[in-house]
Amino acid sequence: MTDKHEQFKQVLDQCHEWPCSYLYKFILPTESLSQLVDLFPEETMKTRESKTGKYTSVTMETHKGSAQEVMDVYTKASQVSGLMSL
Repeated sequence: MTDKHEQFKQVLDQCHEWPCSYLYKFILPTESLSQLVDLFPEETMKTRESKTGKYTSVTMETHKGSAQEVMDVYTKASQVSGLMSL
C-alpha cells in the first residue's frame, strides 16, 4: 500500500465509526456510465447529466464496515474509463 493510500485509510478511520454509511461522488463521461453501473449492480445511484450531456455526476451511498471496504470501491471504480472521484 502506498503512503497516500495509508494516509487516506487513516483519515477514513479518524472520521468514521465503522460500520456506517459512506457517500461516493464520481464524475465520468456519460458514455462510461454503464461501466460503473455494471461494476456495482446492487448499489443505488443518483445521476445528473451535465448541460451538454457529455458528463454525468453520480452519487452512490452505501453501508461499509471498514476503511478498507471504502478503498476497495474506489479501486474497483477506477477501472471505469475517464472516471474522476470527488
